[in-house]
Amino acid sequence: MKKHIKYLIGAALIGVAASGCKKDFFNRPPENASTVGTYYQTTDEVQSSTNILYAAPWFGFNGKAFLAIGDLQSGNARCYSGTDGEFDPFANFSEGNATQAVQSTWNSLFTVVAQANALLNNLPTAVPASVPKNVVNNALGEARLMRAAAYFYLVRLFGNVPIITDPTTQVNNFQTIPTNYVTDVYTFIINDLQFAEANCTPGVASTGHVSSGSASALLAKVYLYQQDYTNAKKEAEKVINSGEFQLVGLGAAGTYANLFETAYNNNKESIIALQWTSNGGYGFGNQIQSVIADGENGNFLTGTGDGYGELGPTWDLQDAFKNAGDVVRSHGCIMLGGDYYAELHKASGGYTVPLTVNEQGTHAGMKKYVVGTPADNNGSSAAQATSNNTYIMRYADVYLIEAEAILGLSANPGAGHGIDTNATTSDATALQYLNLVRQRAGLAGKNSFTYRDLIKERRLEFAIEGEYWYDLQRLDGFNATTHPVARTIISKQNRGDSSGAGTAPNYTDYTRNTLYITPTDGAFLMPIPATDVSADPNLLKAPVHYKF
Repeated sequence: MKKHIKYLIGAALIGVAASGCKKDFFNRPPENASTVGTYYQTTDEVQSSTNILYAAPWFGFNGKAFLAIGDLQSGNARCYSGTDGEFDPFANFSEGNATQAVQSTWNSLFTVVAQANALLNNLPTAVPASVPKNVVNNALGEARLMRAAAYFYLVRLFGNVPIITDPTTQVNNFQTIPTNYVTDVYTFIINDLQFAEANCTPGVASTGHVSSGSASALLAKVYLYQQDYTNAKKEAEKVINSGEFQLVGLGAAGTYANLFETAYNNNKESIIALQWTSNGGYGFGNQIQSVIADGENGNFLTGTGDGYGELGPTWDLQDAFKNAGDVVRSHGCIMLGGDYYAELHKASGGYTVPLTVNEQGTHAGMKKYVVGTPADNNGSSAAQATSNNTYIMRYADVYLIEAEAILGLSANPGAGHGIDTNATTSDATALQYLNLVRQRAGLAGKNSFTYRDLIKERRLEFAIEGEYWYDLQRLDGFNATTHPVARTIISKQNRGDSSGAGTAPNYTDYTRNTLYITPTDGAFLMPIPATDVSADPNLLKAPVHYKF
């Protein structure tokens, strides 16, 4: 256990060797020769120093935990009890400090922090004067942005968490490290993002590396979560006015569904994205397809012997798309019997979803992040590993942040207070950006909208992207300890399966079973893993203020 905690604080995966991977994102110094202190001696080496931050450390979070927390808990997805030990606890809010996905989330996100810290603590002194200062500062900015992204997940998932910055001083005191207050963690995140905003290169997000605009976008979101609408609006407008990003299907080529295909990696809408490869071995590829692709037809659909169909879209999510008349986003997110996808099984003329599709008893399947066979992806997919990116943030989010910030400025009493979910705005600028997102989805523009309308819009836009849980979590205000609004919404979601015939010739002849679950207020944060608490009992003690 002690070794495990030390690993979280100070591990650096810089020495893992890889070759032949896409865009050199996984090229690192050889494990038997160099370390971060001696390897990065040229401009190219410094520029590649941050590559690792975009993939492998996130692996433990990206697969099952990403969707279990963000979509299973939030009511977008369901699973049968007993079908998968990692998903089951999140289906009924029973996850505990020994739940595997809780541990993998904590480990993964703190590994991102450890990787970033390794660069931040070594690069400034390791790089020779021959490397331009702006190149070094850009690398430091990338490291601080990705550290901030990891902490943004950590603080929303666990609440008070320890702020780790210097492994050389903290690794020997790992048994006495306390947690820090949520408010301090947010201040720490903002400091990192402000540095990244000032030092990252503008306009380079399409390369897969984050830009100054990426930092501004994430900063806007962090301010939004704090109900600091003035700064959220200011940062969102920086991104919008920069011209760096566009909506795919509205300004940039492609469609909503294309966003999640390998061929559209690092498109104009991509602000921060994890960069995966199917050629680097286990831990370097995107495993989401293998988890959620139609299990009954999975071997055929993925072409790689996986596709376990471990999640299905709830009746509640299916109805949300249907009631909104949202055909475009529904088609890109979930599969219904008879739906046709030209991008899957291209060689045989496309893929038509069987009428028998019935993942987790929902008479539907998942589509988002399902990219098909190796042939569909020019060879860039394999068993449990595809090369399509995972979004941490995309441009549609910035438009909706701007709209929400304008609404919040006119209707909200401020941070620490519950959000007025019935507040309404008809502000022209807010409507402009909300309606751009709706226009891309093929929906009519609104003349006004409420906070509940906006949250519904966010749900449909980002469903099965690990996002909706955090939107529900913040409905009752920043750093809330009770969640009456969110609990009410969740309690009305039908998370049941189906019974009855559902067989040929009438596959729609079935009955929807009902399953309603209301979480406790305590379910809105996850427990710190038992192994870490055992090694460092201070993690369960009262938090302390971080010394900035």
